[in-house]
Amino acid sequence: MHAHEFRSTGLPAMAIAVTLLGGCADMGGLGKPDATAAAPGASTQSTATHECNPVVTGAIGALAGSLFGNGKGHLAGAAIGAGVGVFACMAYNYHSRRVRDARAVEAQYQSQRGALPATNTIDSYQSALVPGGTVQSGGKVEMQSHVTLLRGAHDVPPQLKEQLTLYSPDGKQLATSTKDVDAINGTGEYETSFDFNLPKGIQEGRYTMSSTLYMGGQKVRTNEVPMLVVS
Repeated sequence: MHAHEFRSTGLPAMAIAVTLLGGCADMGGLGKPDATAAAPGASTQSTATHECNPVVTGAIGALAGSLFGNGKGHLAGAAIGAGVGVFACMAYNYHSRRVRDARAVEAQYQSQRGALPATNTIDSYQSALVPGGTVQSGGKVEMQSHVTLLRGAHDVPPQLKEQLTLYSPDGKQLATSTKDVDAINGTGEYETSFDFNLPKGIQEGRYTMSSTLYMGGQKVRTNEVPMLVVS
């Protein structure tokens, strides 16, 4: 009888905790850039402006994690949930700008491939952590990417989005953010960057940063970059 009553009260509480944690993660992970159109060659910036309390989200995450556990496992679940909660509060800055014009990009493409493509084409997409792949807990992380685009002769201007995802040392997804690449306005090479601060006191180890480019809603390229977190 008592066991049945515990389950019936625990499940709604778990649903509330997960919903609250998910809501904060959505605020921190999916920000929209300014609607102002960028001039050719200009940079654009998107900054998350939400307010998120890491103490509150950590507590919510701990509650959700503990309710998933069984027996002694609820303590481990609470610790894991609290860790996920602090990542939900990360705020992302995003920048994009053109670094090579259409003439230079088209000349290189033609010398290597021949005729220009009839449809929008991503010729290259490369990502790296700058200045390096070792970051201190609580320190700033910057993922910089270079996109080389050729607009097709018979195609409409492309709509590009870039998504950044952080994975824990054991492969669990911790946080994600998706931004519009507003600087893209035709053939050229573009530089983009995500930057954010890691939560303090997180586990040391080798994390993975995944950078994915979407064109017209379709995934076209993904880069995975290792990141070593130290104290």
